[in-house]
Amino acid sequence: MSIKEVRRDFPVFRHYPSLAYLDSAATAQKPQSVIDAVKGFYERENANVHRAVYPLAEKSTALYESSRSEVARFIGAERDELIFTKGSTESLNIIANALATSGRYKTFVVPTFEHHSNFLPWQYHSLKNEIKFVALPIMGAELTMTEVEENLTGVEAPFVFSIGGLINATGYRTPFEDLTELVHSFGGLIVIDGAQLVPHEIFDFKKVNSDFLVFSGHKMLAETGIGCLVGRAELLDDLTPFVFGGGMVDRVSIETSSYAKERTSRLEGGTQNISGAVSLASACRYLNKIGMSAIHKHVSYLTETAREMLKQISNVTVYSPPDSHAILLFSHKNIHSHDLAEFLGRTQEVAIRSGHHCAQLQMEALGITSACRASFYFYNTVEDVERLIEGISKAERWFL
Repeated sequence: MSIKEVRRDFPVFRHYPSLAYLDSAATAQKPQSVIDAVKGFYERENANVHRAVYPLAEKSTALYESSRSEVARFIGAERDELIFTKGSTESLNIIANALATSGRYKTFVVPTFEHHSNFLPWQYHSLKNEIKFVALPIMGAELTMTEVEENLTGVEAPFVFSIGGLINATGYRTPFEDLTELVHSFGGLIVIDGAQLVPHEIFDFKKVNSDFLVFSGHKMLAETGIGCLVGRAELLDDLTPFVFGGGMVDRVSIETSSYAKERTSRLEGGTQNISGAVSLASACRYLNKIGMSAIHKHVSYLTETAREMLKQISNVTVYSPPDSHAILLFSHKNIHSHDLAEFLGRTQEVAIRSGHHCAQLQMEALGITSACRASFYFYNTVEDVERLIEGISKAERWFL
């Protein structure tokens, strides 16, 4: 993989050749092929799907459904196991709402290092529906299988365990494969938040044997406002609709109504983000062309390079665990994270993120309230990392 050639695919780097974009965990940049796919849809196929029998609408529907099939193949699922949503946040809310109101599940279990989008829905719906809520405590930024097993012992089944595959704040890769087996052995369902995971490594839904997977398109080169809820067929069949309206109904009467039997229709009420689905399929094709193994290898190298360089700065603390991937959480002893991030962005053209990263409980576990986060993707270079380190040194001279 030639990084120089890869970067030519991304218009943003032509417009901003000096930009060191180290914020891909927030959103990834878009290659020209994805931009062209969206443009091509609006120029040649734009019509509402599943709504009409004229040729243009049929062409749009075919493109939308072929995009579903392509994205499903990318994560090792069947096409009718994949529901298009606005993103991971909406997907998690759909699942939490449906499972909470089913009356079947006794407990929701969520580690405290989760992104708020994978904590708040479970907390809210457990309180609203009188379901026990277990906030799984963590030490620092990791958790062990022993800790999980101890906390699951005594939890009334059936329960739901929801966990990120790659943690948003720190880049910690959870042992979700082993956790899936453990949760099932205790009589629970497992939900994997793959928002940070799916862009970085090969994921096979059937092989992992998880019950649900969610992920967002914009973190893997697609446009914003598109994501996926993936679930085992029999579980999707039991999910109650979250959005009611056109396209998801079977029969409407004054007394009561019935809903579409086909799960992809029942759970996709209203007009969907058709161009978003097209962009996500295009992004999957692009990622496959680059190769997920090559992407993982390159990002791993950048992460380790940056980690070692940051550790050489005496006043910098790195909070990400030793085997974190793609994300490094750090702070400077004498410069507030917001000041450092703003200095880097405005004077050095180095884009990182600062704050609590939608993970206040994770910050609390680390004994901080705010930190900087640098995140890497396959279009980043060692030079980007070096500019981050150089920028921190310049910030020390400026502030101190």
